Amino acid sequence: MSRQPDLLKDSPWKLMKKLSLPGILGMMVLSINSLVDSVYLGNLVSAEGFAGVSLLFPLTLIISSVTGFIAAGSSSVLSRAIGAGNKSVQRKVIPNLLALSLISSVILMLSGLLLSEEAVSLMGAEGAVYQAGVDYLKVYVLGVFFSIYGLSANGLIRSEGRIRQAMTYTITAVVINVIFTPIFIDLLGLGIAGAAWSSIASMLVYSLLTTLYFVCGKASFVTGTFGIRIEKDIIREVASVGFSALTIQLSNTARQFIAFRSVTWYGSAHDLVVFSAVFRLFSFVAVPAMGLLQTLQPVVGVNYGAFKLKRCIQAARTFRLAGIFLICLLLLPLMLFPGQFIGFIIPDEPVTNEELNYLRLILIALPFLPVSTSAMIFFQAIGEGKQATVLSMARQVLLFIPLILLIPYFKGLDGIYYALVIENVAFAISLWLLLTLKLQKFQQGTSLQS
Repeated sequence: MSRQPDLLKDSPWKLMKKLSLPGILGMMVLSINSLVDSVYLGNLVSAEGFAGVSLLFPLTLIISSVTGFIAAGSSSVLSRAIGAGNKSVQRKVIPNLLALSLISSVILMLSGLLLSEEAVSLMGAEGAVYQAGVDYLKVYVLGVFFSIYGLSANGLIRSEGRIRQAMTYTITAVVINVIFTPIFIDLLGLGIAGAAWSSIASMLVYSLLTTLYFVCGKASFVTGTFGIRIEKDIIREVASVGFSALTIQLSNTARQFIAFRSVTWYGSAHDLVVFSAVFRLFSFVAVPAMGLLQTLQPVVGVNYGAFKLKRCIQAARTFRLAGIFLICLLLLPLMLFPGQFIGFIIPDEPVTNEELNYLRLILIALPFLPVSTSAMIFFQAIGEGKQATVLSMARQVLLFIPLILLIPYFKGLDGIYYALVIENVAFAISLWLLLTLKLQKFQQGTSLQS
């Protein structure tokens, strides 16, 4: 049996190699799960059923945002407490996570049940698409606690550095969902609601597996007694970091909405199809890098808690470099054969050379993604969530909105692609400078230690 990675002693490169593969696979599995669900809905229910559930994506992002708030905040608090050897804080994390999950779940569930018709109508759905959305949402919100608690608690396992264990539970839940979805939809005759019940069943198992991990004493930290508690000092710490994750998630949702609306304003239906395909390819390449960089959080958090600042510096640089290398590796075939890849997604849509250049242009921004993402994760890991929140808001106000409004005004559809590339590169450079200043302060701290 392989030894668990030692976050305080193993070299950053060794940690990156041990932790990154499970992190990458975990993110890829979630992406595949979403794709499989789409296939089931489109083939076993109807095109209207698929459209109705797809239309709920912005609404489900609210649940994802709340989950990110609790998971990011709790994980940061725990990893720093592990590094500092603070058992008192370690005992408080799970009870407060349970309380936050329960309170937010009740609010979201009641809101979903009481306002499902109004919410789906607000998204512009009509007829069969509207009915499918309502049927799915009314069932889906019944299991919202399992999603929020399960994913947040699984984040605690990641914050220990046990990424492989966390990935195992994720894969188990995805496999259950893949197996159960056609059974609930077709064999049990539940239709669109069956897809929601399958999701609830898989997340229930996911939550149980994660809970058993803690109850059976497998965790590397002091879990304390399972219960529900609200303690101001813990909630305040969770909120300071978690709010940044919430802000980032919601701002990304707004960015996507504005970008797609800009395409419909300056382009045609064909342009929207091409932009959607480009966006999918961009996201597909970004997912593995995000999986790699997420594992930076426990490494930095634990070492920061132990006041091993030099290791924090080494980890930030190591994971950033690895992320850039991974992105460039994945980009190579896309840059060489863009027509084949975009044709796989939209086989019946003719794509011009100019549109293939759009894809190449937007992909140029990808190697800068690990630079900005690693910086944001670093600030969250050391408990500076307020700075991460300010940076995320400043990005939208000072970069994204002015560029997405001004450049397309003069350049038309081309300007949208130019704006997105310039904005991503400028944000990455800004964060690189800020993180460099922070690491210099850490360097001064290590000099004082020695």
